[in-house]
Amino acid sequence: MPKPEKIDAVAQLRARMESSSAMLLSDYSGLTVDQMTALRKTLRENNTKLVIAKNTLMKKAAQSLGGNYAGLDTYWKGPTAVAFCMTDASASAKVLFNFGKENKVNEKPKLVAGFVDGVVYSKAQVDLLAQLPPRAELLATVVGSICAPMSSLVFTLNGILRELVGTIDSIADARAKA
Repeated sequence: MPKPEKIDAVAQLRARMESSSAMLLSDYSGLTVDQMTALRKTLRENNTKLVIAKNTLMKKAAQSLGGNYAGLDTYWKGPTAVAFCMTDASASAKVLFNFGKENKVNEKPKLVAGFVDGVVYSKAQVDLLAQLPPRAELLATVVGSICAPMSSLVFTLNGILRELVGTIDSIADARAKA
């Protein structure tokens, strides 16, 4: 018979899983308390909560949700910290990825897997997500690509009109002198 504390913990984890837009799983072993505090603070600034819970409780919460959450079963091994992202998963993945790169001693935390928009991502895919530019920059690139042909057409037509006006002015000047 499960203890009431564990039932409550699973319910809280399930609620957090349902309310987050993404989950990033990472191996945090070897981090000091000061490093964990700094990491949590940085993640909080990106609207992300870092949670460390027993893997069995996390697995039960994921299984109770069913669906694609079952794909995370293979990743609940070893010391696992879960970053629950409320908004932009790539910004949180970037924080975890860069924090691990800056930690020269053991390069932790290491991203293990992710769950973004109902899809399980492997370590390689989460690393790619972490290296993407921010969402605003990607949107600006798309808008710029869409607007470039139109802008080019406007400049070309403007140049033709400018040449036409210049030609008419020179004809008018030539007739005025004659």
